[in-house]
Amino acid sequence: MEVPMKDIVITGSTRGIGFAMAAEFLRSGCRVTLSGRGSVLCEAALETLEPYTGQYIYITCDVRVKAELQNLWDRSFAHWGGIDIWINNAGQNAPHELSWETAQTYTDNVIKTNIIGTIYGSQIAAAGMLKQGHGAIYSMEGLGPIT
Repeated sequence: MEVPMKDIVITGSTRGIGFAMAAEFLRSGCRVTLSGRGSVLCEAALETLEPYTGQYIYITCDVRVKAELQNLWDRSFAHWGGIDIWINNAGQNAPHELSWETAQTYTDNVIKTNIIGTIYGSQIAAAGMLKQGHGAIYSMEGLGPIT
């Protein structure tokens, strides 16, 4: 039995588990939208994805900004004709120190990325999936890089 091709969007998929998921979905024959805050994918990622040219796109997206998540949905939808799976994977981390010693910048970035970004992503994806009549949303909990 042939598995139908899926169109997948993964936030925070330029490295780590997000990139690994994207690569596995591509190997399985899915079409994938990768996203991250950088303007382009790094050279190592492009080399890994080379066998899948035409099967993936990259869209810059900061999940802390709801309008950028809407753009991620809109451009992915326009490119693939639909989105079957949306994965909220973008994550932020902070230095491992006592909470009262953690700088406000780290706290703000963790909350805005890991919580608010996941909520915004789910809102955008749910609205789009209800409109198209199908889809699934998955949210990851990871640590992400320290920035």
